[in-house]
Amino acid sequence: MIAQLNSHPRNTLTLHNQVRIVNTSADQFSTEIVADALKMAGTGKRVLIVQLLKGGIRQGHDRVMNLAQNLDWIRCNLIRNISVSDLNDLELHNFQQLWKHVRSAAKTSEYSILILDDLSLSIELGLISIEAATEFLTTLPEDLEVILTGTSSHPAILELVND
Repeated sequence: MIAQLNSHPRNTLTLHNQVRIVNTSADQFSTEIVADALKMAGTGKRVLIVQLLKGGIRQGHDRVMNLAQNLDWIRCNLIRNISVSDLNDLELHNFQQLWKHVRSAAKTSEYSILILDDLSLSIELGLISIEAATEFLTTLPEDLEVILTGTSSHPAILELVND
């Protein structure tokens, strides 16, 4: 069943009861999404938050930040946030390593919930192919819930929801 909820201040779509798409304004990620993640982690579910396009000092797929019991957070190993696709070779490598880590983490049973920020924008910037994103979303383990966040949803991902 696919449901669409219109709740203020964000719009939520659900794909096969396993993938939720939550469109938010740019300033809502750090408050609402993290609060929801903390609540889910508090129930004993292992949660991983991945911000694909955000960088920072001492970040990267190999430097998982443990924010609370059952709640891990990863950002890209970059000294800046990604807003355009003009990455140098090292930045592109680091982004690809993070995407590889996301796909690997999704296949394990370590996490119950994966919150993936800016997948659609990563597709629009040409950093992830729509084919790779579609394959990722349609071959998830049954026991993993994925929440896609961002300011918009790529039309191909919305098409998956409508199928």
